[in-house]
Amino acid sequence: MVGFMVTNQCTFHTPIGFPQVPVAALAVEKVGHSSVHYRLALFPPKATNELPSVNHCDLRDGFFFGDPKLAHFDSLACTTGSSVHVFVNPATSKPTGLPEDFKKGLQRLTGPASV
Repeated sequence: MVGFMVTNQCTFHTPIGFPQVPVAALAVEKVGHSSVHYRLALFPPKATNELPSVNHCDLRDGFFFGDPKLAHFDSLACTTGSSVHVFVNPATSKPTGLPEDFKKGLQRLTGPASV
C-alpha cells in the first residue's frame, strides 16, 4: 500500500518570519475506504514561547471536531489548510482499502462519535 497526496490546499492569514518557529496542528477530518482527509494549521508562537491557546485552553491538549473551543481556530492561525491522501496498491495503482487497525487508529482521532 502506498499513499498519494491527491489534493492539497493552504490559506494564508497572517505573516510569520524567522526566527519565529510556528506551532503545527494536524487533525484527521474524515477516514474513507481508501482515503484520509486531514486538516492542518500553523500558529505563531507567543512571545513567551508558549503554545497558543483557544479560550484559555492549551492547544497541545487536543480537541475533537465540533468542540466549541475551536470556534476561533482559523482566526488564531497564521495559515490553515487541508490535504487528502488516497492509498493505492503499488502494483496496480488502484485505490485499496485501509488496513483495519490503521483505519481504527485514524477514526479515533476524528472524535468519539466516529468510533
